[in-house]
Amino acid sequence: MLSALVASAALLLIAAAGAQAKVVELTGTTTVTPSTEAAQFLANNGVSVAPTGKGIAEDGAFVFPIAAGFGNTKTFNGLLAHAGGLKFTKGERSAVLQRFVAVRIRGAGAVLLAQIPGLRGGCGHLRQALHRFALEHPRAGKRARRVAANHPKGTRHLLRAVRNYCSGGRVIVLARLTKLRKELGYNSALLSADLKLSGQAARLLNKLAGAQAVSAGAPLGSAESRVTVVD
Repeated sequence: MLSALVASAALLLIAAAGAQAKVVELTGTTTVTPSTEAAQFLANNGVSVAPTGKGIAEDGAFVFPIAAGFGNTKTFNGLLAHAGGLKFTKGERSAVLQRFVAVRIRGAGAVLLAQIPGLRGGCGHLRQALHRFALEHPRAGKRARRVAANHPKGTRHLLRAVRNYCSGGRVIVLARLTKLRKELGYNSALLSADLKLSGQAARLLNKLAGAQAVSAGAPLGSAESRVTVVD
């Protein structure tokens, strides 16, 4: 389902990028390293964290495989969708965040979306991200409509994929991505960013911890995505 979401979103990327841009399919992994402040907050409030699904714990960090991804080789704007998630537990209470989707949009910053299974709502975050993605180029709206007209099946696939993702749980903005950096290699790249906690995620963690101790903008940690172009 994540693959369907990102593969279909490539329609919007192609519409927005223009004829001169090259859009490539990406694979790889993303490593999320919690900040000292985040680790201390969780420890002080008795909240444990464990990976779920295909996520793994590694040397104090968490590694998630990229289930599907697309990017622009010139701007590196794109989408990375991940498998797996994290489970936060305190006593008998717990919360799961899963299926992280990183969206980078020139001029509109970058966000990390997450899904909370068992709840509803928040689909506007995903639609807004895809909408901004399509509006990256000043003529993208017209181009997107033309692509949709020329590829009706793919467009329906995209809309269905968005509905499926949203129906699997509540979609929230987990973090804002700041200080985006890239190191290029042959047929690959290392993409990194700092993660700043969103207001939605802060409220969720405070509710779980039973304390109003963290707020929006707090340093959540850092993320490194090692991506390779799929042949």
